[in-house]
Amino acid sequence: MSDNISKAKALMEADDYEGAIVLLNETIEADPNNAEAYYQRGIAYMDEDNYRASLADLDRAIRLSPKTAVYYVGRGQLDAYRGAYQDAMSNFKRALKIDPNCALAYGERGDLYARKADHKRALEDYEKALELDDTLYETWYSRGIAYSDKNDHKLAIESYDRALALKPDYADVYTSRGAAWFYEDDYNQSLADFDKAIELDPEDARALNNRGVLNFVLDKIEASLADYSKAFEIMPSEKLVVGGIALCSNRLGKTDEARQLWMQLVQQERRCLDADWVGREFMWPPALVEETRKLIKLL
Repeated sequence: MSDNISKAKALMEADDYEGAIVLLNETIEADPNNAEAYYQRGIAYMDEDNYRASLADLDRAIRLSPKTAVYYVGRGQLDAYRGAYQDAMSNFKRALKIDPNCALAYGERGDLYARKADHKRALEDYEKALELDDTLYETWYSRGIAYSDKNDHKLAIESYDRALALKPDYADVYTSRGAAWFYEDDYNQSLADFDKAIELDPEDARALNNRGVLNFVLDKIEASLADYSKAFEIMPSEKLVVGGIALCSNRLGKTDEARQLWMQLVQQERRCLDADWVGREFMWPPALVEETRKLIKLL
């Protein structure tokens, strides 16, 4: 039945969590004290958003094997998903007390520090995690995000490169690397990454939004509107997307539609009448901020 666990892990790598759970059920039925099977099933349930079942399995794994550090990491991950960040931190610290060389625990704790915008501690934990295990593609990605947040986009790109070398089909990393290339003014590389992210995941609204921004900057307004419109189908209440459609409409001479859309934003947030505030809030480049000024003058 240990072979079932290996097969289940492979299925989870392929995002087939239901198939993994079937195999793990068989393992647990044959061996009710198999801590690893409970742990892996707990992770599968977590990815299925079945948090109650996940917690029950992770707790069972810990009871069966209380000195296995990674089981506490799993429970900490679940706590973080549920927004119980203090509990998550406690679990990661417990894991590191048991095993000071638990790379995954450092990586996950780094994510908690990053959530608090404590980039210094986050990067320290990411470096330690990758020193111990440089195959953690999620940690390379998190490291890239941390450097992007510090506006060090060159180091961010290096991290994203490492993540993609390990997992070439990771759409989110292409989206983030595309943004980093944009801030480095390499629009060709940026567009290539956004295109790749959307090829891998046509429903990636973040990539569609980002490509919409880039196409607007490149004065490809019809292409920008197409990207924003597709993103709107996925996230109809996202202010960034509604604003982008409004700017494209204004630029294409559809002023009535543009004004109507922008007034929707103003009704939600009066500061949308301040183009400088919008630029900071939406993290828009100068070309979009300037179009925002033009549109606001028409209201």
